[in-house]
Amino acid sequence: MTTLPPEGQDGQTPADQTPNVPAPEAPVPPAAPAAPETPQYQAPQQPAQPQYQAPQQPAQPQYQAPPAAPQYQAPAGGQTPPPGGYQQPQPGYAQPVSDPVSNVTLNYWLSVFFTWIPALIFFLIEKDKGNRQAYDYHRDNLNFSLLRVAAVIAAYILMVIPYIGWVLAIIVWIGLAVLFVFHIIAAVKAPQSYRNGERPPFIFNIPLVK
Repeated sequence: MTTLPPEGQDGQTPADQTPNVPAPEAPVPPAAPAAPETPQYQAPQQPAQPQYQAPQQPAQPQYQAPPAAPQYQAPAGGQTPPPGGYQQPQPGYAQPVSDPVSNVTLNYWLSVFFTWIPALIFFLIEKDKGNRQAYDYHRDNLNFSLLRVAAVIAAYILMVIPYIGWVLAIIVWIGLAVLFVFHIIAAVKAPQSYRNGERPPFIFNIPLVK
């Protein structure tokens, strides 16, 4: 007895009924390894250049006007001075002048110790000032100083003469000491004699300079 498979309901034989078997998938090839990325070169960044700023000029000081001068107030009962601040000297006002007595005194005392050098300097300074009395005092002082210098020269010359020269030289040196004392006396009396209008106070003199 043959056993037949049962027929399907739709009239198909079992042979026609093929089971749905999924098709085998194709093998996937392995993925190739990714190439390493080459690092991109980056240029070094240059430091930013500082921007030049022009130096700031110092602020100019503001000019401030000087304070106004105080107004002059005339004393009670007085006259208002003229504008400008300068007052003209009133008639009869004598301008102060330098006293020539101080120059005469200084000249005489310097000449006592330094003879002709200060006497010549003061004579050249005072001769063109027009003061006749001061000129006479400085001239006579120069003459007396030159007399003392001449006596010194004579003493050295006499010392050269044999025998009698030493005696004469000693006499001249004594005379020089006397002239030195006379010059001191004249220096002491010169200021008072000048104020009194008297002649130069030399005991004697030789007018070498006119």
